[in-house]
Amino acid sequence: MGGAEVARSVWLPPSAPTALPLPVYSGPWRARWHLTLLAQVLRRDGWKTELRTVGPRRLLRVYSKCTPTIGESVSVAWGDGAWWYLSSTGLWLTPCRKVELAAAKVGILLTPWVAAAFDPLRNEKH
Repeated sequence: MGGAEVARSVWLPPSAPTALPLPVYSGPWRARWHLTLLAQVLRRDGWKTELRTVGPRRLLRVYSKCTPTIGESVSVAWGDGAWWYLSSTGLWLTPCRKVELAAAKVGILLTPWVAAAFDPLRNEKH
């Protein structure tokens, strides 16, 4: 009682899958190119976008005009032999050559959150 906790080792079963490697993010010019293309499609579909160029990697911030505090950040990473759009949650969206599909998937990710922000029943007590 009152002592420090001690970490204990945990054994992994032999059949446990190996962890995925960390993503390899693109350089600034490639990320800017792919994220600008994605931003154009997303803006056409009614989303607001901001390209963020500060920090070690480029990010595209995507959000609704009505809910600027709810959004998603998309980056560009190498995987499975191609450059991919990668969500901030670690979800591999699509290869960058499928920009329309990537925009649709970002919309699918964000729409429930934006809708919930305007749900008139969200503050009612049950």
